[in-house]
Amino acid sequence: MGINLGEGDGCELPATAVCWLTDDPFPGIILVEFADVYDRPHQLVGKTAYFGGDLQPTSPYPCPTSIQCTIEEIADDVATVSTWWLEGGPNDTRFVFDVWLDTLTPITDA
Repeated sequence: MGINLGEGDGCELPATAVCWLTDDPFPGIILVEFADVYDRPHQLVGKTAYFGGDLQPTSPYPCPTSIQCTIEEIADDVATVSTWWLEGGPNDTRFVFDVWLDTLTPITDA
């Protein structure tokens, strides 16, 4: 792909915005899905600001989006990414996923 991403870099992972859940808290909460490198499906719920694109309650769902994440590790063609904005569990652990490195793009500021 020609894009040089490394450990510690912020990136965007392609995903699908499935539905708008609520307007509150502003700017709104959506449900997003993607598959990891092992083809396991994952669902994330978060503020629209954490996802790519101009997602609105009136957007045609499902629609393409991206998930902002950080590259934790790279091994061959697989990147382990984490969500810096979504934590859970008893120790507020970041969610971590293995994805194909060539699917990631640098975070763009629109």
